[in-house]
Amino acid sequence: MRSANAALGRLHTVTDVVHHGFRRGRELGFPTANLGPAPAGLIPADGVYAGYLTVTEQAPAHLGTRPLAGAPATISIGTNPTFEPDGAAQRTVEAYVHGAHDLDLYGDTVRLEFVDFQRPTLKFDSAAALVEQMGRDVEVTRHTLAAEHSPPATDG
Repeated sequence: MRSANAALGRLHTVTDVVHHGFRRGRELGFPTANLGPAPAGLIPADGVYAGYLTVTEQAPAHLGTRPLAGAPATISIGTNPTFEPDGAAQRTVEAYVHGAHDLDLYGDTVRLEFVDFQRPTLKFDSAAALVEQMGRDVEVTRHTLAAEHSPPATDG
């Protein structure tokens, strides 16, 4: 991901309207904004990424509220193998906005910016094991994004 971003001269992005998902993330304590099956932009390889979410266009129901801009997000791309039988699930793109447990983005158009790849998609033995890993993923994202904003090292 870092090589792709360097070649682009910017962060790689995908954009789409937020759709309703299965609400598993909400049930697990990590509600996500789910993109549709064909977002604008090339979808990176399956896995978990550190990145940002920005609302680029609000749904009529959300006009008058302050849209998110550059919110830290942990982004997951894949087939949710912990919950779906092998080969039965559609590939999804979803983003957990850090600390946003009551966020309503349904119908909003959002841009996801990908900073770095964190890990491949994995199948967990239980929802509890997945939740534990998701907590670690959020921490890795926090550290990754904090390092992106750190001043460059100087020789000296």
